[in-house]
Amino acid sequence: MGRRKRQSTTEDALELLFELTGLYWQIGAIASVILTLVSFNTYTWVDEQYVKALSSPFLGQLAYSYGWVIYLLPLIILGLAMMCCMKSYDSYLRGHF
Repeated sequence: MGRRKRQSTTEDALELLFELTGLYWQIGAIASVILTLVSFNTYTWVDEQYVKALSSPFLGQLAYSYGWVIYLLPLIILGLAMMCCMKSYDSYLRGHF
């Protein structure tokens, strides 16, 4: 018998969110708006941290070379928002047409 790999709580929460989005489009719409706002707030925070790292004598060269990596965090959150938006739109179409 194979054992099931234990999922983290974050994976469980995302799976539950996508299941609820498939059932109720309103939950998906609210979640996508919230995730979009969180993504914009994360972008402003990351941009501030990038500017601080550039002005640092120790981290300046590292931030100049690999600074783009920290911008992946808001992009990942925005990608989750888009996935949730698409799933809620599909759920809306199934319920209304």
